[in-house]
Amino acid sequence: MEQKITKDNILKDCMNQVRQSAILLILGILIGYLLLMIAYLLPVEKMQENLSQSMNVLTEEQEYHKVISGYNSTQLDNFTDSWMLGIAVYNNYLPIWERALTCISADYGNGPLNGLVCYLSEPGGINEEIEYTRYWHGYLVILKPLLLFFNYADLRVLSMMLNILLMFVVFNTFKDMGFEKEAWGYIVAVLFMMPVVIPLSIQFSVMFYLTNIALWILLKKYDQIVKKTGMILYFQIIGMATSYFDFLTYPIASLGVPMVCLFLLDSDNTLWSKIRKIVYLSISWGFGYSAMWAGKWVLSTLILRDNVIVNALSQVLLRSSHIQNGEKISTIDTWIRNLEFYFEKPYLILIVICFIVAIIGIYKNRKLLVYIIIDAFPFMLIAAMPFAWYTFAEQHSYEHHWFTFRGLMTSVFACTCICARLYRTKSNSENSLKQGYRQGDK
Repeated sequence: MEQKITKDNILKDCMNQVRQSAILLILGILIGYLLLMIAYLLPVEKMQENLSQSMNVLTEEQEYHKVISGYNSTQLDNFTDSWMLGIAVYNNYLPIWERALTCISADYGNGPLNGLVCYLSEPGGINEEIEYTRYWHGYLVILKPLLLFFNYADLRVLSMMLNILLMFVVFNTFKDMGFEKEAWGYIVAVLFMMPVVIPLSIQFSVMFYLTNIALWILLKKYDQIVKKTGMILYFQIIGMATSYFDFLTYPIASLGVPMVCLFLLDSDNTLWSKIRKIVYLSISWGFGYSAMWAGKWVLSTLILRDNVIVNALSQVLLRSSHIQNGEKISTIDTWIRNLEFYFEKPYLILIVICFIVAIIGIYKNRKLLVYIIIDAFPFMLIAAMPFAWYTFAEQHSYEHHWFTFRGLMTSVFACTCICARLYRTKSNSENSLKQGYRQGDK
């Protein structure tokens, strides 16, 4: 017998969802803190020794080296990498529960690269310390153990291998599940990230791994996620993991790319159901991302007895402001600044090819134009997500456009998947498009 839907049942389901989300958040904060304390138990002497062997890589390149001269999209962030490495190898005598929160590095002036070089040359020397408390720095859970065995050059080569392997695994999984054309759309989306640069910078790699792992898990375990944990909790987990591991690079990719995949797997839903799903899964991801981050501020304030919350909120206000170096910036300026990397000839050629492919696909299905628009609408909403993020984090996206542009992978992947759906067999394309239109019209 079918259960009758009542206001009481809806309220009960909502309260149950809120309770599960709250429990998941608290567990995430506690587990994240515990993992950092374990990472800080590791001896740093071997890390310092390994890192010293490859410091010439950073010192020769300096802080903002361009892999391909003239292409700002190939600029490395050795500035942030030096800071991350400096935090990983720094040794102090604070209690372990404080070290895991303060994330201290040596400061000799003239930036984190100079501080790292000076500290490694004389680890026991007198120096100033600088705290970086407002971020979780969850990458330390992985970076610290790796530095026990590898130097910085080794990490770049290892990351390059893992990047290529992960792309191959995701591509092959798409193909195995019958999404051959979407698999190539995924590759095109990765090309728009300037992938040659990503494994050369720890700062850029973290978000790449997180997004692709979340995507692959969704592809492989879609049915189990729907039945056991639910999509709401899954996207909350992605948001929490992004907040924990990422250094505010291109976090929107971890929301948009898995969501595109979700609608490829969940193609039988009505249009309005898809739109509702975009809304509540975005809210769930946003809750996980912001609440996990705020959890670090609250935890640090309580344990360190220092008002980290005020400092963190001031940075949030700065990064979301419309002011850059004392001058007002517009949303359009920020959008264009992130898009400008694709105005180079190689990318323009790729864009023209994709555009021609799309026009041919639309022409072949020209009698189904209304159905095409209805089917494409949810993907276009997802494609707009990076622009919404750039609007929200305007100052940050304007200043750091040379790496925040990678969030546009979401837009490219969504658009290539729209194209892919136009190139199925004519009968399948017509049936699926018409079915989506009729369901959306109910």
